[in-house]
Amino acid sequence: MELTIIPKRTEQRLYDMRVAVPAYVLMIIVFSATVTVAGDPKARATYGLSPHTETADCSVCHVASSETLRSWFAFGSTKKQLKGDLNDICQRCHGSNFGHATGKRTTVNHAGLPLASDDTVTCATTCHDMHIRSKDQKQQFYHLRLPFDSLCISCHDK
Repeated sequence: MELTIIPKRTEQRLYDMRVAVPAYVLMIIVFSATVTVAGDPKARATYGLSPHTETADCSVCHVASSETLRSWFAFGSTKKQLKGDLNDICQRCHGSNFGHATGKRTTVNHAGLPLASDDTVTCATTCHDMHIRSKDQKQQFYHLRLPFDSLCISCHDK
């Protein structure tokens, strides 16, 4: 059996790499997750992390605090108090060109999706539901009111 002697300096470098590489990988993972969750960097800088998660800050959109809204004693009327028009709130982070049909009238509405008071499509209520709970991963991820395959054919015949 041959014994290899590693110089002290090389041994220290190997130890440093064993510590530094996992720390570096962890840093990349955390950064990537933050960018993915938070969305647009300008919106993140202005409004903080994405409000679309279970533990997010509800006060990005709602008047009441997260603590109040998650309480058993929160009235529906309290939960419905928003910091402005729902579509305007969405557009602060997502921009005005976010929905392809926003503001348009639909001639077909097979699923009876909710429309604005003037019977136009709104991104925030017609197609999306920020508080949806679904086992369908695509529906949950995009906060779709219906499963993806069903949603499009609600208004489109093709």
